[in-house]
Amino acid sequence: MKEIRVKVNQIELQVCDYEQTRDAIIFLHFSGANLMMWQRILPYFQNDYRLILVDLPGHGKSDRPESGYHMDELARDVIGVMGQLDLERAHFIGSSLGAEVALSLAANHPEKVISLILDGALSSESGPYGTWEGSQAEFEAHVADQLKKIRNTPQPIYPSLEALMADRQEIYEKYEWWNEYLEAVVRYDAYQVSDGEYSRGMGKKATENYMRDYFHYRFEDYYPKVKCPLLMLAEKDLDDAREAAAIQGLSALAEQAEIVEISDWAHPYMWMLNPDETCQAILQFLHGLAQ
Repeated sequence: MKEIRVKVNQIELQVCDYEQTRDAIIFLHFSGANLMMWQRILPYFQNDYRLILVDLPGHGKSDRPESGYHMDELARDVIGVMGQLDLERAHFIGSSLGAEVALSLAANHPEKVISLILDGALSSESGPYGTWEGSQAEFEAHVADQLKKIRNTPQPIYPSLEALMADRQEIYEKYEWWNEYLEAVVRYDAYQVSDGEYSRGMGKKATENYMRDYFHYRFEDYYPKVKCPLLMLAEKDLDDAREAAAIQGLSALAEQAEIVEISDWAHPYMWMLNPDETCQAILQFLHGLAQ
């Protein structure tokens, strides 16, 4: 495995490259995570694929700019990474934020994408493929309220790395999610903000900029442009009728979409908790493409 810093679009991104000559899979993490989130699933894919893990801007060991978090901008950053690695095409596995970026890549840069696996970007926040049940005016009021909360919530600062780790452990233990893989993600993401003090994740301004765009994404503008084979990872026995309808509707817009339902769903943490069913479904999908 080779760890490298890649300069793209005036920022530097951290990349891990498990080099070999076979087709590549690029893994794109969810918001608040980093490339360490994939450690538990690497053995499923490592013998058959070149694996490339990317810290998206604002995460892990990559630079933390205040802007540039629209899914299309982040997709251009990933295109830059591919250029630096002399990689023409790849399979993409994206979770939540990473799914949005991967979807943008497949829609706007189809020549770069062999296939697409999405754990996220399965419904818009509003609109005909959205989960919002009120009026558009009510939705905009909701968005304004959420952005205000982000602005008014202090950036968490911890007096030590140990204090940060203890706080995150307490939060995740409430859900019985804390394990060595999630611990590694949290530890890797921590960064020093001053003498002995630590923080984690995107800053407030970056988070606000990302969320302002996210609330208004219309994924139905992207799916009709997706021509490559597409696997959508959905919750088994989903009890939200609007969300289920959105997933089905979006899948129908793409040219080659398949939905697989995963039991014991814990989006987006399943990759670190119980990934076997998900990884087996992905391998079946990928092996089917090779036949």
